[in-house]
Amino acid sequence: MKLMHTKLPDFYKKLQDAGKKFNPDTEVVVRGMENMESAKLASLRVGRAEEFMEELAENPDVAKIEVTVLPQIPETIHTIVFKAIKKDGTAGKAILGSMFITTPAAECYYHDAEEVDDRRVPFD
Repeated sequence: MKLMHTKLPDFYKKLQDAGKKFNPDTEVVVRGMENMESAKLASLRVGRAEEFMEELAENPDVAKIEVTVLPQIPETIHTIVFKAIKKDGTAGKAILGSMFITTPAAECYYHDAEEVDDRRVPFD
């Protein structure tokens, strides 16, 4: 399992490295994962994300790449928008991708509680 998943900090580093591959001054901004303290991402999808970043970064007019993660099926599948911003501030090419992100279940945060009062809305 270890080789099949990429840890969240490693994912950020891989995106940064791929975005700066052709020009170290390229700004890389990742949004939508600020509330995730820990997660594991499918490594094959991370590799695709790196390819998308490199594809956008190889254009010499690109000064910034924005990566926005949006929940598609919030527990697992997220849509990722990769958008290249040119030096003049206009948007160039955009690539849409999918990422499987596994986050810890709620039980991981209350496992040591003596009493649990579950007041969530039932789905039945």
